[in-house]
Amino acid sequence: MKAEMIELGHSSFGGAAGPTAGAPAAGKDLLETGLGHHRSGDLAKAETAYKRHLRKHPRDPNALHLLGLINHERGRSSRALQLIGKAMAETPGDANLHHVKGYVLQGAGRLEEAAESYAQALKSMPDAALSHTNLGNVLKGLGRYDEAVAHHRRAVEIDPVFAEAWSNLGLTHKARRDRDAALESFERALALEPGHAEFHYNFANALLSYGRVAEAAEGFARTVTLAPGHVRAHANLGVALKEEGRMVEAIASLRTAIALDPADADGHWNLGLALLLDGAFEEGWREYEWRRKIPEIGVRSFDVPAWDGAPFAGKTLLIHAEQGLGDALQFIRYARLAKEKGGTVIFECPAPLMKIAASAPGIDRLTARGDAPTPFDIEVPLISLPAVLGTTAETIPADIPYLAPDAALVARWKERLGGGAGFNIGIAWQGNPSYKADGRRSIPLAHFAALAGIGGARFISLQKGHGAEQLLGFAGGSAITDPGADFDEANGAFMDSAAVIANLDLVITSDSAVAHLAGALGRETWMALPRIPDWRWGLEGETTPWYPTLRLFRQAQAGDWDAVFARLAEALTARIEGGG
Repeated sequence: MKAEMIELGHSSFGGAAGPTAGAPAAGKDLLETGLGHHRSGDLAKAETAYKRHLRKHPRDPNALHLLGLINHERGRSSRALQLIGKAMAETPGDANLHHVKGYVLQGAGRLEEAAESYAQALKSMPDAALSHTNLGNVLKGLGRYDEAVAHHRRAVEIDPVFAEAWSNLGLTHKARRDRDAALESFERALALEPGHAEFHYNFANALLSYGRVAEAAEGFARTVTLAPGHVRAHANLGVALKEEGRMVEAIASLRTAIALDPADADGHWNLGLALLLDGAFEEGWREYEWRRKIPEIGVRSFDVPAWDGAPFAGKTLLIHAEQGLGDALQFIRYARLAKEKGGTVIFECPAPLMKIAASAPGIDRLTARGDAPTPFDIEVPLISLPAVLGTTAETIPADIPYLAPDAALVARWKERLGGGAGFNIGIAWQGNPSYKADGRRSIPLAHFAALAGIGGARFISLQKGHGAEQLLGFAGGSAITDPGADFDEANGAFMDSAAVIANLDLVITSDSAVAHLAGALGRETWMALPRIPDWRWGLEGETTPWYPTLRLFRQAQAGDWDAVFARLAEALTARIEGGG
């Protein structure tokens, strides 16, 4: 895009005069010298040449806007806008400069103003394909996806071989979750420019998000072949290879990304995830700490020292939960170890978990996230505790149970469930759909039909919220007891779940908060896992050091839940008959 801004006079802008048009003849050589440096990327020399030209010709709009672009490229957007404003004052009817202003505003993150500038440019040059696709990008950034698609489509209608507009259209379709249209647009871009590294990268990103991992890996590999310094492509190649279980290659690709950009927080964090999945806890925890620099993960910072694991007698430590409810349920076990270091322990947890968290040992005071802050001296994010305390696979704290149900609720649910003959099994199948890997870990309820005909089995739904609607269409619906609309409502999140689980013989679940709850309660639980699971479950084995009562049923092939449930059915039959 930078080149198009420099070559302002090209046809993308509706055939305006070239960049030296209007400059006094005596100054053209100096301006052309600046342009040469600008095109080659030598911004310092270009800036010097433009300034020298402007000392002689201070009102030359071409030099003013080109110097404005230099300032923008060097991170001085305010100065850039001043210079472009001067150029516009000299040529108030020049639509090209409205486009350039929009470009600078877009780069500065001032999207509403950028949209206005691009729209102003299009009033005078409605067939400017570049202005249409740039406006489309801005509208995408504003979440106005339908309008964005319209402008990108207009760009490729005007210029069908405008590959960048096709790629931008693909990115917008991806953002609005139109999978087929996104892939088709990316393919059109690559057909036009098969050697364009960024187009391969965009396409590979889409393929990765759609679960087409092997193709994504090929796309990222092609990207780094074309652009060996593409940090994000190396990092995402590592992510794709991890999702294929190719751990040595995955870790190598992530290390390459970090070598290229040692400050790349995403690369470090993904390396941490890969190392933890591969069982390399010491380095894995260290790299996982980089999540604190990734705003989207939402780990907060406070104006107090971070706890380093040292004794803190006489001080107050804040442990603050992060990420999902399942994470809070899993790592709350560390509060007891922190408490052993002395001092007062405050645990700030998601509000829905306040009641069940109260049963965890080692907590002096509970507070809900969002409540008025309580004074504290030191802080630590919840999932930093394994790193701070030097957890290895052998030293994972597994004193189970570390959560407890409410005794009165246990008795109430025992009566409500009837407690009749049969082997009582709680089931859950859906995790939080907003989690980016949920499509891989959650299981359509229909697969549980493989268990419905097993003699003596009685199934009770533990599913709450997302996924519960699948009960209505379940072929063996009468075989599943629904605990009712008030389940986990009046008594607090997971309180009814904990009480029901206490009355069960077994829990069978996907990788969700229910698995963590059942494991923390010390109840026998079977969990169905995708071929490449979340890092905490490792890559092999039927057991996990996190929960001694958990048994893992892993996919042998990605996406093959049928085989998993065939094994579950066999194991359940043996279990009920007393043979397993």
